[in-house]
Amino acid sequence: EAAARKAEKLAQKRERERIRAELEKDKLERMANKGKLKGRLGVDGYAPDAIQYDKDAGGDSQEPQAQKPKTTSSASASKIDEYITKVSSYRAGGDGGKCLKVLKLIVGNAADNPDEEKFKKVNMETNTYKNKVKPFVGAKSLLLAVGFCPQDGDPTHLVLKDDADMQLLKDTKAKLEKAVVNYG
Repeated sequence: EAAARKAEKLAQKRERERIRAELEKDKLERMANKGKLKGRLGVDGYAPDAIQYDKDAGGDSQEPQAQKPKTTSSASASKIDEYITKVSSYRAGGDGGKCLKVLKLIVGNAADNPDEEKFKKVNMETNTYKNKVKPFVGAKSLLLAVGFCPQDGDPTHLVLKDDADMQLLKDTKAKLEKAVVNYG
């Protein structure tokens, strides 16, 4: 029993030291960046370098790796299913269903009207987007995965890329329609 307690104390001490080292690293990073930590959000969500053992610890190399899945259709298709599942998991007040309907509308309009400019742009400053899409994990990621990307020089809009996969858009529209029906 004494040996188990000693081992537990050692494990706790190592964990405290690890946390102190992480805090010190964050403190130095904040001092270097005027009080802010560099963001670690990508298409796949939060990606701290402490957990990703197989990747470089450098901040510049993480961003392209996080956005890599949206270039291949098979990877995007599996990610899209994951994002739809995440959004569908929001059951309180039917919020997930509302989000799925808005996503279906955005993706459906882009898929059905590929030549109309107004359907290739998503304004992220509208109340509909802010209240029904932005709060949900996986919603913006789904839009990024189907081919939307932030507009250069205008962080308030997502724009459909010229080389977006139209078949992927149509498949995603069908998946969203099915998810809306299954939602309730």
